[in-house]
Amino acid sequence: MIFSNFANPNYWMALLYSIPAVLLALSIHEYAHAYAAYKCGDSTARNLGRMTLDPVKHLDPVGLICLLLFRFGWAKPVPINSRNFKHPKRDNIIVSLSGIIANFITSFIVAAILFISMALGFINEIYIHIMVPIMVLSITLGIFNLIPIPPLDGFQFLSSFLPYKATKVLNVLYRYGFIILLILIITGFTGWLLGSFTIWLINVYDSFFSLFVPQMKGMLLGSYVFAYSAF
Repeated sequence: MIFSNFANPNYWMALLYSIPAVLLALSIHEYAHAYAAYKCGDSTARNLGRMTLDPVKHLDPVGLICLLLFRFGWAKPVPINSRNFKHPKRDNIIVSLSGIIANFITSFIVAAILFISMALGFINEIYIHIMVPIMVLSITLGIFNLIPIPPLDGFQFLSSFLPYKATKVLNVLYRYGFIILLILIITGFTGWLLGSFTIWLINVYDSFFSLFVPQMKGMLLGSYVFAYSAF
């Protein structure tokens, strides 16, 4: 259990290294929602100061603590008024996916920076322990939000395609979505899903970047293993 780790100094060191990743991944995710909504005609989030990368504007204190300690948390939802959208159905899809896409783009950029720096011979333990969590958390936050259960973005995306007859199903999911999500987390399903997808995508990045520097193939996955095996 996680509580048994509290007496382990390595646990707190890993927690310290993960702070930049948490702040960056959540801020980029929420900023992307606010920016997409603004471009689609809704300035609600912008007027409330949420169209920013300042983590203070986005973080929920309880959600932040839970994310750091239990690897499950949340930020303050970006307020969106879909009645202001120019094309409601299309714009709802765009806004729903914007945070997820932003997280995947972030993970790719960080992976590129990490790969290039290692190819140039810059291999520093602290640097790897900071960069790898940014890459990994960006991936996991993106895939986690694709799960089609409220209040996650994947549900908003899915609901845009469901017919009116599915209203009863949607109401049930709205009512029990959080409970269903907790069950998936407790049973380990989300952990398996996020872990499997993360390793797969890191391998994809590895294969792509090694096309340019073949002798570096496997370095990204190796840095991932190194960063987390120490803790």
